[in-house]
Amino acid sequence: MFLIQCLRLFLRSLTAECSYREIAAGLAGGVLLGLVPKGNLLAVMLMIGVSSVRLSLPALFFSTFLFSWIAISLDGVCSSIGEFLLTNQELQPLWIWLYNQPVIPWTDFNNTIVLGSFVLGSVLIVPSYCAALPLTERYTPIVIGRMKKYRLATWLWGAEWAERVRSAI
Repeated sequence: MFLIQCLRLFLRSLTAECSYREIAAGLAGGVLLGLVPKGNLLAVMLMIGVSSVRLSLPALFFSTFLFSWIAISLDGVCSSIGEFLLTNQELQPLWIWLYNQPVIPWTDFNNTIVLGSFVLGSVLIVPSYCAALPLTERYTPIVIGRMKKYRLATWLWGAEWAERVRSAI
């Protein structure tokens, strides 16, 4: 059931009434959100920040789901990046100052994986947008055209459910 919901979310992201730029922005924002570990204030602030920008929310949620799984294999890289930044002697006054602020410690920036994944996601957000934009421009019309042909795709998209609800009323 969960897999069907993910497929439905992906198809809705392609067929939503938004521009190619909004779909690409949603995919790029999901890269950042997916890489950052959840359960801290940083993830909540990122979710609020990314959701407040005009983008495709289904594309954002799909990309977040996908990159949350990819992030598991990148924990070693993110830990190395975070360890490098946290142990850098020139940045020590910044980390001490941030840790002494009232709310900032709840972001878990002092965790090597959280800091490393935030930095990696921040670096990858622009290249992922630039990569996703031509792909969405090229493949969204093709996917929509094919989706209209197949009954399974329209069912995943939710058209059958919507028709049943309309006929029951």
